Amino acid sequence: MNNSKIRPLHLQDVAINGSFWSRYIEQIREKVLPYQWEVLNDRVEDAKRSHCIKNFEIVAGRWEGTFYGMCFQDSDLYKWLESVAYTLAVHADPELERLADEAIALIGAAQGEDGYINTYYDIKEPDRRWSNLQQGHELYCAGHLIEAAVAYYNATGKRAVLDIAIRFADYIDEVFGLEDGKLDGYPGHQEIELALFRLYETTGEKRYLILAAYFIKQRGKAPNFFDIEDKQPRYKEIFPEITPLARTYSQSHEPPADQRVATGHSVRAVYMYAAMADLAAELNDTALRVAVDALYEDITTRQMYVTGAIGSLAWGERFTGAYDLPNDLIYGETCASVGLMMFCQRMNAMYADAQYADTMELALYNSVLSGTSISGTEFFYVNPLHVEPERVHIRPNFNHIKTVRQKWFDCACCPSNLARTVMGLGMYAYGKTEDALYVNLYCAGSAKDGVRNLEVNTDYPYGGDATLKVDGGKFKLYLRNPQYAPVKSLTINGEAVQLQVENGYIVLEQDWNGQAIEITFDMQPKRLYCTTKVQGNIGSTAIMRGPLVYCMEQVDNGAYLGAIRLDEDAPLTETAPPEGLLPEVVALRAPAYRYEQAEDALYSEQRPKLVPSDLTLIPYFLWANRGENEMRVYIPTTTEK
Repeated sequence: MNNSKIRPLHLQDVAINGSFWSRYIEQIREKVLPYQWEVLNDRVEDAKRSHCIKNFEIVAGRWEGTFYGMCFQDSDLYKWLESVAYTLAVHADPELERLADEAIALIGAAQGEDGYINTYYDIKEPDRRWSNLQQGHELYCAGHLIEAAVAYYNATGKRAVLDIAIRFADYIDEVFGLEDGKLDGYPGHQEIELALFRLYETTGEKRYLILAAYFIKQRGKAPNFFDIEDKQPRYKEIFPEITPLARTYSQSHEPPADQRVATGHSVRAVYMYAAMADLAAELNDTALRVAVDALYEDITTRQMYVTGAIGSLAWGERFTGAYDLPNDLIYGETCASVGLMMFCQRMNAMYADAQYADTMELALYNSVLSGTSISGTEFFYVNPLHVEPERVHIRPNFNHIKTVRQKWFDCACCPSNLARTVMGLGMYAYGKTEDALYVNLYCAGSAKDGVRNLEVNTDYPYGGDATLKVDGGKFKLYLRNPQYAPVKSLTINGEAVQLQVENGYIVLEQDWNGQAIEITFDMQPKRLYCTTKVQGNIGSTAIMRGPLVYCMEQVDNGAYLGAIRLDEDAPLTETAPPEGLLPEVVALRAPAYRYEQAEDALYSEQRPKLVPSDLTLIPYFLWANRGENEMRVYIPTTTEK
């Protein structure tokens, strides 16, 4: 294994608390995961039907019936199990563990003698196994099972689900490859590559690393496997809407090492880029390294929203091209931002460069957390930056937009993906090398690696101070200097320190024996202006305070938010949150103007007048928690007095 890259701390060695994150973590453990288990068992009234558990029970012979759901329905259970694993790693919960063990026993009962598990094919298409790799999601589901198995084994030490996953991985290794008698294909939806790498790290079995590299390096080679597959007699179309899309949709248009522009289905893309980064670091693969460098640069400088959302088109849930970033028709899937975090974490591990953690933080606090309600049991799949409910309800091109969060979805990948990300937050927050600890996210709590120990006290992202107590002898401590909340001052035991910054990290090295590091971040609200190449945002500004993007909502500012103009010179002041939000929320207020029209006519020769108004802004991730209403992130500006 490559010992030079940054590795995450074990979740058991990280405690995250404090008012901001404790609420999410406790809510997921106490409410969201039990709620999702009930949904998977179809016991939540008015929620979309899942049938996920029933599908497994049918295959296991415990229930009679037909398959229901998406062909990737199994992955909902696997991601739930992974979330439970991360929960158990940091908090004993006998009831959750009992449910998880019950689920694992069911998965094991559904596994075939050869190791194969997939309820869609076992029930609905038993004679078509591996016949539609581009649409069938068999390898995608296998990947999520493997990730869940690794997580559960690492959290509990129980081998049952790990052994299930190993049997399946061994079977996949027998089926796929370039050797005689093997299938030289690869998945339509990438995920197995990430999972096999994690299985390799856990077991030390190099075959899984080789198989992960095979799936990446075989992809997109000529002749294109999918062009051959869909002409075979056993091939059966599952998603007709996908068929007309070009091979760019699945990033199979050329070998991944040759790709330089992010294209196609955004979740598929960033899952693949994350696996490419894993392999580039582990195998010292220069070609893959050059590719992920270019792909990250393309996403963050030409195809990413200010909230960290990616994927601008609903048709195909995909990237489109440089600077095509519509605020209202955006797709911005929650899963895509989770995948972006995964990609950034691996890039950070490879390069020890804080820019990747900056992007990870941006996506986390904005387009990931926006995917869940304050209550924790309603969800967004799509995360728009501009919503007018009246237009959404009457225009078919807005069918993908929901104006309020939903209890569940027919395609329910996002709620479980969000839960596993929050419960696995410790793996994103900290990293280690042989001689150093890295702080990538400022979360109240503690972290340790052997004798090295950190205690963190902060109310970031709302508050602008953090205190770190450090123990463990001599080592380097790398503290990320956040892009959107740069460090204003830093002291050790009250004495100011001359900051040494390396790749976006403040580097501190000494013999640590309980010193207190006090940090003050610049939380002054900032106006961000988009490049004029995104023409829809010309003359408008987005507001950020620290890592949080802000928005205006109708409930605070009245209807027709497009009539509001922010005074270009006006100060943005912090204020208490409006009613209906949590008390620790920091809202913003600013003098503004509103266009008013003298005549109530569709067209008039009389120019609307600007009249003084007040503007209230709240963190974007909290929008739509107070009922259906209009929302905008970008605010037109004026200098008119």
